[in-house]
Amino acid sequence: MVKTAAETVLDITELSFSDLVFLQSPEMPADDHRRRRILDTVATELGRGGSGLLAIAEVPRVGALRRRFLPLSRRLALMDHPTRSQILKKHGLGSDVPLKKLDRSVSSFAKLLRHSGKLALLELLNNTESISNGIVCLEKIHDFDGSEESNRDDDMENIGEIVTELGLYMMELGILIARACDIVIGGGQLEKSITDFGTAKARLIHYHSELDNIIIREKENSTRKCSLKKVAVKPYQLDSQRMSGSLCPCCIKSEDMTPVMAIKDNNSRDTLVQGLAAETSLLNLWHEWHYDFGILTVLTAPLFLSTSGGEECLIGQEYQHPNGHTHLQLCNGRKIFSVKCSPESFIVQVGEAADILSSGKLKSTLHSVSRPISFTDISRETFVVFLQPSWDKTLSYPGYCLDTEEQSSNNNETSIISNGSAGSCDEDVRMQDIMGKIPPLSSRLREGMTFAEFSRQTTKQYYGGGGIQQNN
Repeated sequence: MVKTAAETVLDITELSFSDLVFLQSPEMPADDHRRRRILDTVATELGRGGSGLLAIAEVPRVGALRRRFLPLSRRLALMDHPTRSQILKKHGLGSDVPLKKLDRSVSSFAKLLRHSGKLALLELLNNTESISNGIVCLEKIHDFDGSEESNRDDDMENIGEIVTELGLYMMELGILIARACDIVIGGGQLEKSITDFGTAKARLIHYHSELDNIIIREKENSTRKCSLKKVAVKPYQLDSQRMSGSLCPCCIKSEDMTPVMAIKDNNSRDTLVQGLAAETSLLNLWHEWHYDFGILTVLTAPLFLSTSGGEECLIGQEYQHPNGHTHLQLCNGRKIFSVKCSPESFIVQVGEAADILSSGKLKSTLHSVSRPISFTDISRETFVVFLQPSWDKTLSYPGYCLDTEEQSSNNNETSIISNGSAGSCDEDVRMQDIMGKIPPLSSRLREGMTFAEFSRQTTKQYYGGGGIQQNN
């Protein structure tokens, strides 16, 4: 299988937060032009023929929380295990990945959120009288976003509170989207399924750069070699085939502030980027291809951190991707898309439970997360909230066609690309490889199965003993 493919960029369609607020007005006539536009967007993007993704922009307050919060992910990931365990325990956080595994590609820090049933974002806006005819007037929201500057130590000390605050706001965005979906598809199942359960799982995720894993290994080796004295890690030479760069001990510092390691590119980053904008990685993935199996997933736009320079690169400096990539990849209609969105927006993604409960009117999203090509010092930070029905919710699917994606991949021997020509053999092999990593829905779902049973079967077939994929 080829390692890279020509990139097809997908700019996610955006709705503004004020659009979602506008839908809540009980006095709005059903034929209002703006209302129709909003609902048509939801139906088009999240429906059967769409991408299964939608971006929500201009959400007050949560943008500032995102900028403060996401860099904490890398700090937690690179901490020594005892210190990190104390912080996680103190703030009621856990993890669903093996954090003692030195070569892990992902570190995840999780917390269960419980929603009160009241939409706090809407209440805050109403209390500040910042809504007029469905328009959110941000200039009227006093102290709503808080300070741009924050003390990193204070943020780590309050990480549990930030997880809860940002997570509940994102949960409410998902509830508002579910409400809009219910208007479009009828039946009213999605919002009720989410609010009846009232609980969601939040995950703060750090996608490791290669440099991160070197730091983790060297810190572990240092701890083993000397338990009484803190020593600096010697500069570590990467395999030349993995990275073209020279190392200089000027950036990463050990706990006693002794210089440890940094990477200095032999070529400028601008030079490296040239020629890569039209390609995306197919094999070098942070997260393998999969479907989320809940109702909706709400994600922050990712933050990228570079550790190649500066005095505080153990913490990491924000890196603006030159191509605007999120490195979220979408497989849709036998094509792979590289997803782009504005950095302050939030992504809403349809899961398999919504696909099933809507009898196929909504489309779940087959996706992966790719690593940047040629950059070994870039990490990716994001925060995700998974909305699901109650564990005892019955997943009934009369008339619903299972494995739609798999059937669409196998029905044609060759693919048709955008210019109308037959797709290459590489494209067909690529699709077979991707679908070979996805346990068929028909093997995971039975009529009358509860969501708990579906969840267990899905997790087992993806990651369990004998599962198709290996858990990070």
